[in-house]
Amino acid sequence: MAREAHLDGVRGVASCVVFFGHLSLALVGNGWIFNGNGAVCIFFVLSGYVLSELAQRSGLSFPAQVVRRYMRLVIPMLVTSLFAWALLALHLYKNQEAAALTGSWWLASWYKFDSSFKAMVVETVYGVFVNGHSDYNCNLWTMRPELIGSLFVFLVNAAGRTPRIRAMCYILLSVGYWGDYVLLFPVGALLHEYRNDLGQAQNGTAWKAAVFLTGLLLVSAPQIWLHRLGLPAIDGLYWHMLGATMLVAAILNWPLLQAVLGGAVGRLLGRISFVLYLIHVPIICSLTSWLVLNVPPNLATPAAASATIVVVFAVSIAMYRWIDLLPTRWSRSAGRAVDGWLGSRPLVKPDKTVQSP
Repeated sequence: MAREAHLDGVRGVASCVVFFGHLSLALVGNGWIFNGNGAVCIFFVLSGYVLSELAQRSGLSFPAQVVRRYMRLVIPMLVTSLFAWALLALHLYKNQEAAALTGSWWLASWYKFDSSFKAMVVETVYGVFVNGHSDYNCNLWTMRPELIGSLFVFLVNAAGRTPRIRAMCYILLSVGYWGDYVLLFPVGALLHEYRNDLGQAQNGTAWKAAVFLTGLLLVSAPQIWLHRLGLPAIDGLYWHMLGATMLVAAILNWPLLQAVLGGAVGRLLGRISFVLYLIHVPIICSLTSWLVLNVPPNLATPAAASATIVVVFAVSIAMYRWIDLLPTRWSRSAGRAVDGWLGSRPLVKPDKTVQSP
């Protein structure tokens, strides 16, 4: 199956939404225009979809896939956490002082402790995967559902010989993790299993547009807006989950959106998305905050915003090879090495009946 470049574009746009949401929170005290939580839901649906495809193509055993996935996540995390730790050790965070000027509760929430190299390492390689708590980079809370959801997708594909068995396992998993972000991994995996049927159901541009626009509304609108539209006043997380699912489902079967998201800009954003996601909070709490404190008040917000956008994208592009590309290669080698050491084989042969969407 050829790489679906438009999915890289979706991931890149979602990463930008998280970044701009945090930047908005830091500078003006609210980030509802850029709904970071909704974007994270899109990340998880995409992960379930892509990892399901990967598991069905891979010749690696389940233990090797686990090692590969862990290394793929933890190496970039460790590099960027080291960066965050160094800024704290050098007393370069100015977010507390800047928050007093911008009135941002979010900006005032971070880096109110003394640096500890040991604590940073333990938190990054173990703690965030267990409890989702991270002091050195608040974005790492997503790594707990990311790893748990990934392991479930690998396990289901290793043990499930047919799409029907895998679907039943995913439905049971969804029930077990109802109300948790892990729920979105079986949702994404089910989109992969039934992508052809989904494409037939979404027949016609008007129907695809309706699904996409409804999903966009649910994933981005503040909960008070949804309530005013007459929707049930349930936890906003469920609306974000539903909206993310609808968005991804529409994109999977709409050539127009695929062409836009799979273009040069979308592919670039997709390549740097993980680095951008991991690196922007330390930069906001250091550089952005310093600019807020040192630029004249009437220019502080636009100057800080502009400089931060340029620096975050420049750093992400510059560090893509070292923080994202090389760890991906190393994780593949580690997976093959595990199978070599254990003499392992996949629990079942890869499903050769899988068709492209």
